[in-house]
Amino acid sequence: MKKVNHWLIIYDITDPKRLSRVSKILSGYATRVQRSVFEAEAEISIIDTVRKRVNKIIDTEKDFIVYFNICSQDWQKKEKFGQHMFETLEEDNVLFL
Repeated sequence: MKKVNHWLIIYDITDPKRLSRVSKILSGYATRVQRSVFEAEAEISIIDTVRKRVNKIIDTEKDFIVYFNICSQDWQKKEKFGQHMFETLEEDNVLFL
């Protein structure tokens, strides 16, 4: 059995076309928790695939993306607050929880 890691992925993409493409890639592997923040539970090989796909799109002079590998103990300590956790909003065909 392969090891599944917990990931927090954040980004800031300056161009709307690149932003859309990166968002679509991340949506295929992770859960959006804010406009530019995703959470994922994935093997490192999956995250490597995501990195390769995203790196082909972003402009490293203008954009950034950060992948945080969070240990299981710290992942379990996370606390979420707010009504947005219980409602699903639809905006630009993207679901926010």
